[in-house]
Amino acid sequence: MPSTRRSRAAVPPDPEQGQEQEQGQESEGLLPVGVVAERLEMSTAALRAWERRYGLAPSGRTTGGHRRYSPHDLDRLEHVRALVRRGVPAADAARAVGAAGPPAVRADAAELTEAMHTLDAAAVSAVVSAALSRLGAASAWTTVLAPALVAIGDHWEETGCGVEVEHVTSGVIEGALRRHAQDRAAAAPPGPGAPGPVLLAAAPGEHHTLPLTALAAALAEEGRAVLLAGDLPARALTDALARVRPGAAVLWARAPDTADAAWLRAALEATAAPVHPAGPGWRRSALPDGTAAPLDDLPGALAALLGRPGPAATAG
Repeated sequence: MPSTRRSRAAVPPDPEQGQEQEQGQESEGLLPVGVVAERLEMSTAALRAWERRYGLAPSGRTTGGHRRYSPHDLDRLEHVRALVRRGVPAADAARAVGAAGPPAVRADAAELTEAMHTLDAAAVSAVVSAALSRLGAASAWTTVLAPALVAIGDHWEETGCGVEVEHVTSGVIEGALRRHAQDRAAAAPPGPGAPGPVLLAAAPGEHHTLPLTALAAALAEEGRAVLLAGDLPARALTDALARVRPGAAVLWARAPDTADAAWLRAALEATAAPVHPAGPGWRRSALPDGTAAPLDDLPGALAALLGRPGPAATAG
């Protein structure tokens, strides 16, 4: 990344900087606040605001308690600054750059966030497809896709802006996940004696179903047959269960007002297969008797559906 520096006179003085300089360079490789602010072409007040609001704090301090930034801290801040200059809101940029995982994964999240904010559908598709190929569906969802989508959603809820970003890019991500699932299913079809498919359905009126599509892609990678049905009214759900004879069913509800216990009960009466509620809309205390373990995150969902050791958990 090219260096963008300006004279010290252009940056308001930092009262801590003189004290830090007096202490010498005993913390090799660590930089004081004023130097970092200069490199980022920011005021020290703005840098401290980023620390308070977005958790972009320095990782080191001098023996006197003064803050120092490591090379990793500076690299992270430069990435946030670059995204902000390209039009990404600072909160979203910080979430993307601060995503969990190794540097390559954080870079994917940052690149995806930028592509989403610029409504660059081709770039979104390319980043998502690359992450799925390199990381697999479960890891790509939890470390790259979900953090970027949450950041966009949070920005919309906080500001009322950005709904077009969520709508456009959600469709692109949905398409990339479906293609990945189809490709993996074609490459490794279920063998003889394999259990019935996993039926993935959403509650009527529940349109936020990307976590189900991510689960479908992850199951396809494992050679498990999947039927991704979308949102189904009770009659259509029970008909599908009777005709498909699934090995398990996952019923998704993101919002409490779509998590209908009667709909879930109809599914339980229509099949002997395990029926797992999934998503934050379900209240465990209101689940009907006979319901299989609720699923709370994608890795836990895979463990439950594939019969592996691990916490029972959901797609989202």
